[in-house]
Amino acid sequence: MKICISKELENIKEELYNRGYSVTDNMNTPCDAIICDLKNGGLTNLNTQNNVKREGTLIIDCGSKSIEEIEYILNNRTYSSLF
Repeated sequence: MKICISKELENIKEELYNRGYSVTDNMNTPCDAIICDLKNGGLTNLNTQNNVKREGTLIIDCGSKSIEEIEYILNNRTYSSLF
């Protein structure tokens, strides 16, 4: 699984890399998931036409999610609100 992460989310990138994920901040390569902060214009800063796969790319708003919640979403390709 290739994961593209916004450059300003370096801490998430490092943590996922340490957990064995293939991560990049190069938004010109196809990826399976994109992690960004949607409240701060995350997708507008990304050139998503070059990295979205035809089969579907998972977009994760890191917002106030912990690294465990992000990893759960990556592994299960699903999100459910706690409230």
